Amino acid sequence: MPAILVIGGGVIGLSAARCLQKAGYAVHIITRELPEASASMAAGAVWSGSDLYGVQRQWAAATLEYLLAQAAIPDSGVSLRTMREVFAQPVPDPWYRELLPAFARLPAAALPPGLAAGYRLQVPIVAPPIYLRRLQAQFLEAGGTLETRALDSLEQVAGAAPIVVHCSGVGARKLAADSGVYPIRGQTVLIDAPHIRSGYMDNSAIDHIFPRSDGVLLGGVKLPGDWNREPDAAISADIIARASAIEPSVAAAPRLRHFVGLRPGRAQVRLEAAALPAGGAVIHNYGHGAVGYTLSWGCARAVLALVRQLEAR
Repeated sequence: MPAILVIGGGVIGLSAARCLQKAGYAVHIITRELPEASASMAAGAVWSGSDLYGVQRQWAAATLEYLLAQAAIPDSGVSLRTMREVFAQPVPDPWYRELLPAFARLPAAALPPGLAAGYRLQVPIVAPPIYLRRLQAQFLEAGGTLETRALDSLEQVAGAAPIVVHCSGVGARKLAADSGVYPIRGQTVLIDAPHIRSGYMDNSAIDHIFPRSDGVLLGGVKLPGDWNREPDAAISADIIARASAIEPSVAAAPRLRHFVGLRPGRAQVRLEAAALPAGGAVIHNYGHGAVGYTLSWGCARAVLALVRQLEAR
């Protein structure tokens, strides 16, 4: 019997599993779909600390440290890129300014029309197809086991391990009977444009240009309550048109792939330990919305701390 069972094979589940493995635990993953089919594959996957408060800042800072180290490793799927982040309203310097390799405010002349403030900063950007495959391979090589199986409730895994770590994303609406979880549909377009080396991010308009190891990702949309996982051609055309207004060269760039993913929306991340009705303990780790990659490793470390607390009782 594994010491810990992780439910979910996206970036949150895989990160928790690897963090626990590194601490010496035997881990088994049950996931409805493999990482390459998960919502994590469709993410923009840029580290973004804006709009984070409280403990989420601690989780994001821990993840930033981890991703910066990964960016120095060839073929990790993480790259360090210069990014322009822009805002419709004036904003103060961000809480994470001193944590980044480079940061500067954009002068007014460098802002797109109609925008009031912006930063030029260096942040890690993840290429999910590379990063998730590598995480999964590391997990398996370290002795972890993975099972593809759909679950209807947490009670189905009662007795499978002393501790269950629940990272099912939007699936938590069903597995944890949490009506506060809802899908936020996202859609992105990956293009082949190696000449684009710096990125652009306007979260209010959801205009994103992210140069990654696997191409340049253009985004996006946020459609709450939409469960559709099929690409919409009209949305893709709109994404490309909006990105072309920022960087005209993307209009002629070859399209590599269209992604759709369901972000796990929730009023706040649920990261806490609880008892399972049939016995044993569960650590819930879901509801990360659009910042799963930004919070992933910090949340994994928080899961490890909760596991140790449970064992000490």
